[in-house]
Amino acid sequence: MKNLENIPKKNIFDVPDGYFEKLPSRIQARIGAENPQAETKPYFRYALQYALPVVLVVVAAIFIFKPKSNSVEEMLASVSTEQLVAYLDEVDMNTLSTEELIESFEFDTETIEAIEQEVYFNFDLENDDFTNLYIQEF
Repeated sequence: MKNLENIPKKNIFDVPDGYFEKLPSRIQARIGAENPQAETKPYFRYALQYALPVVLVVVAAIFIFKPKSNSVEEMLASVSTEQLVAYLDEVDMNTLSTEELIESFEFDTETIEAIEQEVYFNFDLENDDFTNLYIQEF
């Protein structure tokens, strides 16, 4: 134990004056100077990866389940002659308005619009009957 007593009792760790007072500002300066790059995650890739198949399925479903619009000829061909005769016998055409006639048939909006377009498209303004009718009214 004599050897330990011969060692001087001096603090061998010496810190410069004001070291701990300046330490926080030095650490902040280093952190600010480094300016680390933010880690970018590929969110857009994941969104596109899941959204694209959904969009494709929706577009395919729209085309597959889209109701087909029939032409006037196809609709008239689908009604039998007996049904037409029975309807004409049953209904007095003079008492029904155009709206009532349309309501008596089970047409959807697209079918009515298709009929209107075909009537307007096939209507001939140069027709003599129309010209005579127009002149007679005035």
